[in-house]
Amino acid sequence: MTNKYYELIHKMIAVNRMHKKAIDTAVDNIGVQRSKHQILMIISKNEPITSQKQIADKLGVSPASVTGSLGALERDGLIKRTVGKDSRYNEICVTERGREIVDMTRAHFCGVDAKTFEGLSDSDIAALEGYYDIIYNNLKKLTEVEE
Repeated sequence: MTNKYYELIHKMIAVNRMHKKAIDTAVDNIGVQRSKHQILMIISKNEPITSQKQIADKLGVSPASVTGSLGALERDGLIKRTVGKDSRYNEICVTERGREIVDMTRAHFCGVDAKTFEGLSDSDIAALEGYYDIIYNNLKKLTEVEE
């Protein structure tokens, strides 16, 4: 016997997976590997990036694991690295070609998001947002370490 929340939790997980699949379609069509695309998007939102650690922290990985992707993005002409104001740091910026990819995927992402909530009224969306806030905070409480 399942509890009354089982089906709902699995629907939430299924919706999340389907949304990810719809988003990944854009990245696949552009031909940029997912991990490199994530890094490109992080750089575009936080320009200029002054350390690989900033990127790694946002992805939850080690700085060393970002190194190869940055090299590939630079070779592909999507980012450029220059010596920053402080010579101990490189500044990492998105190139014009990289910006085109960022703009294309952001447009696709906005379209996916709009289609995701198609058929829902503004009040439905506001209610759903409130429910997700409650659910998120309930789960957050479960993961907090008591001191």
